Amino acid sequence: MLCLFALVVCTAESRAQNLVEEAKLWPGKAAHSEGRYRSMVFVYEPVAATTYMPAVLILPGGSYTYLAVNSEGRDVAKWFASRGYVAVVVRYRMGFFGARYPQQIEDYRKAMDYVKDNAVRLGIDTSRIGVVGFSAGGHLAGCAAIESSKRYRPAFAAMIYPVVTMREPNCHHASKKHLLRGDLSMEGELSLEERVCDDFPPVFLLCCEDDHIVSPEGSRLLASEFEKKGVNCKVEFHQRGGHGFGVRASSRSGAFNWQERFVEWLENTVFE
Repeated sequence: MLCLFALVVCTAESRAQNLVEEAKLWPGKAAHSEGRYRSMVFVYEPVAATTYMPAVLILPGGSYTYLAVNSEGRDVAKWFASRGYVAVVVRYRMGFFGARYPQQIEDYRKAMDYVKDNAVRLGIDTSRIGVVGFSAGGHLAGCAAIESSKRYRPAFAAMIYPVVTMREPNCHHASKKHLLRGDLSMEGELSLEERVCDDFPPVFLLCCEDDHIVSPEGSRLLASEFEKKGVNCKVEFHQRGGHGFGVRASSRSGAFNWQERFVEWLENTVFE
């Protein structure tokens, strides 16, 4: 009886939070198989779900070492679900378990496959699936944006206080260490400012000057390349805000409520 009560409480709580399903990205894989059993998606839907809803794949940060699955995952998903988006938190492979590139982008592709393969059932408009990434997850969102395959390239991207470059002196050393695992031949391939293409999807880029975790210089380099290539972008640099705030930026920071401005920009310039 106690177990049944716990199940009922858990189910009710999940529905209240709009968490409707979760799934392994690599089902059937053994636990020792490159940690793939840990790669999952968590799907949040609006309470009043409809059809042809936009969707966001949410990529939490964590230096490619761990994942900030609450502040940059669950909380973000609940906010977007409250605004009518299907929000999918992607738990991709981490350096803590020995992952290295390209395993993270492989997990992103699997997540995009899952969303598109289940789009009808989930009520998703496949032409409006984008990515929202934070810190190292912002870097992964940028990697997704330069995907050569149309199936995996998002319709839009938000890169929030992102890791951008693998080059000195502006790289984030922890992210570089756990992404490259010493293979410096991939520095250029994984430095986003060197990979901006003419058909880069519309992008919202935000960082703060007082970010002492990830240098804002990387975002400046990226913003400059967006301007050169004519990318449809909205760029926000703020004096105060720091790093790691997710959707809970301080009201004293210019980054406060960035997510509202992002959605307004999407709906007025990208979805029109």
